[in-house]
Amino acid sequence: MTAYLHSTLENTEQQPATKDAQASLKRKQREQELRQLLSENLGGTLEISALQQRLLNSMTRGVALDGLHYHHEALDVDIRIGKQSSHSCGYRLLCTDEYLGEIVFKRNRKFTERELQLIEALIPALVSPLRNSLRSKQQSATDTPVR
Repeated sequence: MTAYLHSTLENTEQQPATKDAQASLKRKQREQELRQLLSENLGGTLEISALQQRLLNSMTRGVALDGLHYHHEALDVDIRIGKQSSHSCGYRLLCTDEYLGEIVFKRNRKFTERELQLIEALIPALVSPLRNSLRSKQQSATDTPVR
């Protein structure tokens, strides 16, 4: 009888570790799926506001978001999409000393640590499309003749 109880306790102790490992694997797979979705959705436009709208639509598949605010002062870009709710998490976007602006995600309730980790894991998928959009905007600004 003692051996049976001991064996049952060992199994009970091992199950959570297995469940934790399975949950971790599922989170990583979901993160990869969302990163792939972002890459696919963000690559098709150079227009910054369309890019931000696509970003919000894609991100809401992994994290409940109400809106976002993107700002790049030097390029006079200020985009607000969706509801500008009371809770936020913001990021200054830098890539190899190149300033890409600031983005703030908004919603009505606090972000969990896991949600913040997911957002931070997905933001790198935004860098290349955003850089291309900003360069396109800068190029079109310098190409436009002054009248």
